[in-house]
Amino acid sequence: MPDGQLITKGETELDTCLAAFASAPRAGALLCDIDGTISAIVARPEDAAVSQPFRDVLAALTERLGLVAFVTGRALEDGRRMISLDGAAYIGTHGLEVMAPDGQVLTEPQAERYISEVQEVAAAAARDLDCDALGVVLENKRTVLAVHYRLAADAARTRHEILTRVVEPARSRGLGISSGHFLFEVRPPLPFTKGTATRRLLDGGDYLAGMFCGDDLTDVTGFKTLHDWAARDARRAACAVAAVTAETPRPVIEDADVLVRATPGVYEALTRLLGAVGG
Repeated sequence: MPDGQLITKGETELDTCLAAFASAPRAGALLCDIDGTISAIVARPEDAAVSQPFRDVLAALTERLGLVAFVTGRALEDGRRMISLDGAAYIGTHGLEVMAPDGQVLTEPQAERYISEVQEVAAAAARDLDCDALGVVLENKRTVLAVHYRLAADAARTRHEILTRVVEPARSRGLGISSGHFLFEVRPPLPFTKGTATRRLLDGGDYLAGMFCGDDLTDVTGFKTLHDWAARDARRAACAVAAVTAETPRPVIEDADVLVRATPGVYEALTRLLGAVGG
């Protein structure tokens, strides 16, 4: 990992949070997004990978903390493929899929009735978008369709085509839409987010310290939930860590307690956390 100033804002807040973890590691909960957080952003989702240094520090944290959870917009099994750790929890498709640390898997039943609608939108997108010419990559996650356009030579034109041929038809069907870094997602219109998933995980244990690491708009719901959780009990300490690049949306920066330089900065924060809990 490169040297340099990796923690750019919130050193004091980070130190306070680490002290809380150090006082009772088994009462500590770490929640991490994957893409853009512990895995560098790439043009094609299938090319993303979690490096061995991240794997090592996260494995050590899983052994020491009360909870380590990976909260991703990817399908649950895809998230597990990227970082598979025994004893970790996994949240897939923004909370629609949950794997507990013991391996039990739950798919939100309410999402099942929207699968056919999502799949019809996916089929139309594959038919109506000239993906190669536009620089579009379609990622079909069964309950969610992700439309990536990081490869677009003309981002404005491609965005217009996606809005016209995918987003508007999906909305007309009553489906939900979320957005991120060069991304639109078509999803069931259900109140499940990374925030609701975070709430479920935190309420499932007697935790006193929490950290959520993320980089995109969907992670802001996790940041807010973590802050609300800490505010309900004066014994609790929490910090939201944002992996910042030139593309980072303003709400991510505004709702974070600690700002770090992209994935190397997250690695630095996690390494400090491991040191604080005896690693």
